[in-house]
Amino acid sequence: MRTDRSISDAFFPEEVIAVIFSVPILVIQFIFILQHRITDVSSFITPLISFLIFTAYVIYLRKSKNRAVLFFRSWLHIPYYGIIFTAFQTFIHKLNPHDWDAFLLNTDKALFGTDITVWLEHFNSGIVTEILIIMYFSYYLLPTLSFVVFYFNKRSDNSYCDIRIFILALIIGWYLAFVFYAIFPASGPDSAFPGHYTTELKGLSPLTALYLDKVTSYLRESQVRNTFPSMHFGIILMVNYFAFKLRRRYFWLCTLPLGTGLGIATLYLRQHYLIDLVGSVFMAWFSIYLSGRLYKRKTSEVLKTSEV
Repeated sequence: MRTDRSISDAFFPEEVIAVIFSVPILVIQFIFILQHRITDVSSFITPLISFLIFTAYVIYLRKSKNRAVLFFRSWLHIPYYGIIFTAFQTFIHKLNPHDWDAFLLNTDKALFGTDITVWLEHFNSGIVTEILIIMYFSYYLLPTLSFVVFYFNKRSDNSYCDIRIFILALIIGWYLAFVFYAIFPASGPDSAFPGHYTTELKGLSPLTALYLDKVTSYLRESQVRNTFPSMHFGIILMVNYFAFKLRRRYFWLCTLPLGTGLGIATLYLRQHYLIDLVGSVFMAWFSIYLSGRLYKRKTSEVLKTSEV
């Protein structure tokens, strides 16, 4: 398993991207707290501490060649993104209170001739809801699971580089989506247009019922705006791309069926418009393309520097 020594001596592109987006998010949060537009100070303290720990870890151990350190250094981006995303959502609707749900819905109708989330009511049943909720939640598991699978890919002698490109692609997609959430904030079909639906989503298990009740209420009452593009779908597209490229059996048996179900679930569960998924395709393609270019460029620069 090869880990390029010269690469580990430098900051990674994904770390630079994470810091570039984290700093203004924390600054805006702090300003909003001073203005009393954000009253929950803990929503700022948690990401601030996480940011300090994240940067300290990277700076202090950036020259380490230890495999465990390098592994954790790359994986750390996955939970760290979740913390920064939550911080971003505390002020995004205050920063731009104009929602674009009507525009996104009308775009769906103009391009596809219908509101697909309403049409999917024809298939509403307890078993379908139960299965698709599980598929929807695979988004929270597949990045980490895939990271581990790709890293311990016994068929490859370059698995460390593989996971670096994989993580970089996810980071580009995740953080670039913040720009779209800021420009085109939208809450999603279920929150914006609850009156459009004549059937209630119901699962089979008490856990599913609790999820549908609590999460639906939270989304309708909160100021979360993360609809266009759907990074649930965009990240799974990227996971599937790398799975097909690196672990074909894992792709066929795990990521493809879960990814397909997740794409359907985003619409069936009324979390996204169909145009959100279309936007995710372009976001996934761009993230994969740019991750390869950035990684190769950074590697080339570091190698040239080391030769001097």
